[in-house]
Amino acid sequence: MLSNFINTATQEPEKVFANEYRRNSSDTFIEKSIKYKELLQFASVLENQLGQSNFDKSLGIFIDNRLEFTSAFLGAILNGYTVVAMCTQMNKAEIKKIIYDNNIEIILTVKDFSIQFDNIEIELFFLDDAIYPNLSSYSKFQHVKFNEEDIAVVSYTSGTSATFSKGVRLSFKNISFVSHEYKRLYSMDISSSIITVLPLWHNYAMFACLTSSIVAGAKLIIMQEWNYVDFIDICMRYKPDIFPGSPYMYIDIIDKSNNFVDLSSLRVCDSGGDSLPLECIKKFEEKTNVVITEGYGLTETTSLTHFNMSARERLPGTLGKPISEVECKIKDLDNNELPTNQWGVLWIRGPMVFKGYVNNDTLTNMVLVNGWLNTGDVVKVDNNGFYHIAGRLSDIQSLSAYEHNVREIESILYKFDGVKRVHVQKANKTDTDFEAYNIFLEVKQNINKSEVYDFIGINLKNIALNRIEFLETIPTTSTGKIKRNQLSGEV
Repeated sequence: MLSNFINTATQEPEKVFANEYRRNSSDTFIEKSIKYKELLQFASVLENQLGQSNFDKSLGIFIDNRLEFTSAFLGAILNGYTVVAMCTQMNKAEIKKIIYDNNIEIILTVKDFSIQFDNIEIELFFLDDAIYPNLSSYSKFQHVKFNEEDIAVVSYTSGTSATFSKGVRLSFKNISFVSHEYKRLYSMDISSSIITVLPLWHNYAMFACLTSSIVAGAKLIIMQEWNYVDFIDICMRYKPDIFPGSPYMYIDIIDKSNNFVDLSSLRVCDSGGDSLPLECIKKFEEKTNVVITEGYGLTETTSLTHFNMSARERLPGTLGKPISEVECKIKDLDNNELPTNQWGVLWIRGPMVFKGYVNNDTLTNMVLVNGWLNTGDVVKVDNNGFYHIAGRLSDIQSLSAYEHNVREIESILYKFDGVKRVHVQKANKTDTDFEAYNIFLEVKQNINKSEVYDFIGINLKNIALNRIEFLETIPTTSTGKIKRNQLSGEV
């Protein structure tokens, strides 16, 4: 991966690696770009200021979606530091824990975020102040040699079910394999341009967008945050051809597009990070004529293990099929391997499986057994090799083949046009011999709740409901995942 970058940076230093688009304070749409030589120049700055390491030290990165993130990421890795990318929406307790767990002494950031570190004893390196060397200086820069098992990145989970996110240790082997897989699956080359609104600190964007662009020599288009109008404007002006997005982005496009919307430049629309209901896929494709190809992966699998390989070879509403070199087993709760068409827990082995959690050997040994990762997700594989997901085992609480699939219930609810976002979970009923469900709804303005109750009564009449709750906003992470730990359907 790094050799691809170094070759381009030294042979084509003026080539643009990434563009950034954002609105300034006066709501003017502005564009900035960064060249390959500027990325290499910053790596030289870090070498001069911090020296080089041998992947036995970590550098924190606390930057949102902007060009400086790409400089910090590549600069750290080229100088032999493990990258610890941090969500800029973290609170001080989370920041302190990550600093402590990874023995971080220096954080690469920008002055916009200096207030986040008030009363935290840590050295900050502001990229705003970086003085770039001249051409002859940076062209002599030599990056640190690495082994494939060296830890390149510590990536943090989204934190949807626990107080603190977990730090996931990813090796060069992990990130190189997945970066090349994204390049292959997206059919990327030097003419490609990939748009990311996904947060670059999260490993979906980090590998599906940032590192895949590096290995393909493609251009990266960075949006600071999701905005429907700006997204459509960028697609019309600059014609990106690849868009890895989260379900909430696709749902927003559906909600705000009254009729047909021209996204014809996009030949790949990938939805990941959370499940996208089948009804939403159908509505998006009707409004855009662009096909969504879903995939699957965890932070612990460097973001990718399954994919609907193409518009021609896909089964909407499924995870797709395993990518290269992925081995899968589906087991019951007694560790027995199950045949096709039976729900069970998905276990995965392959070159994308992580090296372990930061400072948590006990949890590592619980989920990693002889190279096999227990994903904690309940799935089944059909006769054609497509994987279907029911949800997290902790949410479902049972593997009965006769249960309703939570994702199917959500798809039914999305058929009601007044629904903006839905979350369905199993109710923790211990005094009954049947399954009941909790439904959380975020609906559009001016929608009469009685209409929603009528729709549910007609379309979900065979399902036992424990509770229906209307929320002004369903809580989500910065990646768009629903915060399950903040939702409780208990009476």
